[in-house]
Amino acid sequence: MSKKITVIVIAVVVCALIVLGIWLYVIFSEPAAPQNKVKLPGDDSVSSYTYNGNISSNNIQNCVSPMALELKKIYVNEGDLVKKGDPLFLLDDSDVTAALSQAQAGIQLAQVNLEKAQLAADTVSLVAAKSAYDAAQAAYTEAKNTLDRISTLQPLGGISQSDYEKAQNAVVTAEGQFNQAKANYETFGQQSSQNVRAAQAQLAQARANYQAAQVSETKRRVTANFDGMVADIWAYENNDLVPGQKILDIVDYNSLILEITVDQFEISHFKLSESVPVYINSLNATFNGTVSKISNQAIKTGDVSSFIVTIDLDKDPALKVGLLAEVRKNV
Repeated sequence: MSKKITVIVIAVVVCALIVLGIWLYVIFSEPAAPQNKVKLPGDDSVSSYTYNGNISSNNIQNCVSPMALELKKIYVNEGDLVKKGDPLFLLDDSDVTAALSQAQAGIQLAQVNLEKAQLAADTVSLVAAKSAYDAAQAAYTEAKNTLDRISTLQPLGGISQSDYEKAQNAVVTAEGQFNQAKANYETFGQQSSQNVRAAQAQLAQARANYQAAQVSETKRRVTANFDGMVADIWAYENNDLVPGQKILDIVDYNSLILEITVDQFEISHFKLSESVPVYINSLNATFNGTVSKISNQAIKTGDVSSFIVTIDLDKDPALKVGLLAEVRKNV
């Protein structure tokens, strides 16, 4: 019985010592510092913030197939340096070549039709219609003038009633002939104008078709959008491609950037055009950067809003796309 009591007493003592040790640890140990220190009024201490991201290029040309086509030719190899405008690859353009030829023929035909329509507007028929109109107008004017003179003399008895009526009939006849000649001339002129406008519209459409064919040809003959390097080639010559299939990538390694995500309560720590040191752990080196853009649109994750800050990196051969970088901000 005494042995059991002894064991119980020892167990109680051990538990008491453990509880005492935990209590002393809590009392005498310092509390852990928060990740982002909050400054109180009059507090001149420094808070440090750390942001991570991967280096990327500001200029990347990802070339993909716009439709199901054959890749006829690749003009570059991986690692080649290219200049803006240098040819990269050629997709099957046989249908585009035919479309260009048809469009050129359409332009030539439309130009011929327009010239014919414009020439028809000045033909003998139109000149004759204009002459008939002018003659009828002059005859009508003369008949009215004659009637006016007779109308003045008729009350005085100088003109017989028969002559007066003949003059009236002559005016009516001349007016009818004038109206007919006028209608013929206007109809002919309107028809000529319509023919010219139709020919002009045909020429405009033919030119639009040619421009569309040129755009299609540009999509088949792809060139570099900027100076850079051929980073990857994903396809092979003479292979059939599916829409959206990757062909090759051009990267400008002289224009590298770092994008970091900054909490809305910390975004005020960054200013446009300010210099920012960028640390690359794998290189154990710090590089110069400049804040070039602060996004205006927040990225929301639950109740947290963040913003993208873009940092332009000074040109340095040691920098590579994909390297993990770190920005430390002391405020």
